[in-house]
Amino acid sequence: MVGNTPELSSPQPTTVKIPTKVAVVGRPQIRVEKEYSIDTILKELAEIQRQGPKNYCILGTRHCSFLHQQIIELLAYALVLSGNHVFTSGAGGTNAATIRGALRAERPDLLTVVLPQSLAKQSDESQELLTQVQNVIDAPQNDHLPLDVASRLCNSDLLSRADQLICFAFHDSHTIIETAREARALDMIVTELFLDRGGPVDE
Repeated sequence: MVGNTPELSSPQPTTVKIPTKVAVVGRPQIRVEKEYSIDTILKELAEIQRQGPKNYCILGTRHCSFLHQQIIELLAYALVLSGNHVFTSGAGGTNAATIRGALRAERPDLLTVVLPQSLAKQSDESQELLTQVQNVIDAPQNDHLPLDVASRLCNSDLLSRADQLICFAFHDSHTIIETAREARALDMIVTELFLDRGGPVDE
């Protein structure tokens, strides 16, 4: 009988392993089985770029490898080149890479840097880079505050100017992760790219 013929029976489901949990785009992943590959990151950045002109806020850790900085520069360059406005802050690492990438696109009107404190409070390296930026907004009224407090206020200001947040962080980058939570509370689209394989992030 046909029903008893092994060759015509349905394939056994054990040949394909279907994940039971689907990754939610824009939210921190609970556990990563393997590290992000460069191809994976570039595909995600290409997808972001296809969404059309928007106001993007790019923030992240100061502690970036040279390779990660190159990826961030490429992202900022591509976003500005395609007509998006990029907002960031003035610290080193992620933010500096964002500024360098956006400047390469030669559209100074599409880059805005918001500082947590006055320009004079920034490092010499940051001040030198910021001389090339047309739109710099500083906050001398926050000079008396600890830097982490001023940074939180600055990040909130940046979120108020943007449609979407993209951040590069480690799982212990508390200020950046807090900013991502704030952005989601504002119903913004949030893309978080973690640079480590840390444990779960509590919501």
